[in-house]
Amino acid sequence: MRILLGAGLMFMAAAAAAAEHTWRMDLRWNFLKLGQVTFVVSTTGDEERLEIIGKTAGPLRWVKNYDGRGLLEREGERETYTLQGTDRGIDEIRRIVFEQGELPRVLEFKDSSAERYLEPAAPWGNKAWSPMALVDRVLKSAEYPKLCAGQFTVFDGKRRYEVLLSATTSPEASGSVDANRQRLAQCTAILLGASLYEVGQSLPNVAQDRGSAVETASSKKLQQVWLFGRGDRRIDFIFTSECGYGLLSEMRFHSALGVIVGGVSAPCST
Repeated sequence: MRILLGAGLMFMAAAAAAAEHTWRMDLRWNFLKLGQVTFVVSTTGDEERLEIIGKTAGPLRWVKNYDGRGLLEREGERETYTLQGTDRGIDEIRRIVFEQGELPRVLEFKDSSAERYLEPAAPWGNKAWSPMALVDRVLKSAEYPKLCAGQFTVFDGKRRYEVLLSATTSPEASGSVDANRQRLAQCTAILLGASLYEVGQSLPNVAQDRGSAVETASSKKLQQVWLFGRGDRRIDFIFTSECGYGLLSEMRFHSALGVIVGGVSAPCST
């Protein structure tokens, strides 16, 4: 009996230590669906995991046919960033280790348009964040608003860039968010286009949009939806308390095409 009781207590402790939350978003411009994203946040003991699975859809897939999975694994001060996906049918992978104060270590790199990775260098490399770690910071800013402040250097293996975070505790009204949800906060992230630098790029302050030699006007507009290109990129993360805690309920990506809205399809799912 004692053995069974002890096993039961151990099982309950393990269950309490492990938590997972999953939610999904559709990205739309007006009535057109341009992509879908799934977020998975989990904790087990001392390990934290954030996974984002996404793919382009609709007309955006004509110019950017991409399916990918980003993963952040954090244990203590060590973080492992992994990106796996297919770009126009070509397999890609990046795996990078980040440790506080150290240069990132690129363990794996395979890209459809770059033969080698961008070599991390001091001083920017010593303070670099992975893209997933910065998203994790934004998500946690719903509970700790002070996290949504400052300028950060981001390194993803292929490129580095600066992102500016700023918080708004009382977001402006938006018709796309249910009026019954209580808004808690908004965190705005601005990717500074002038800071974007890719491996092999000849001009460090000019980021080029890549495409075919002959482009239609519509395809050029759709390319402006992609996160990396000319000019600044702004994303608003809006949090609500519908499920009893700060939940990401909407993303608003401001592009040359207009505002792309990401809405949660089942916000209280686990």
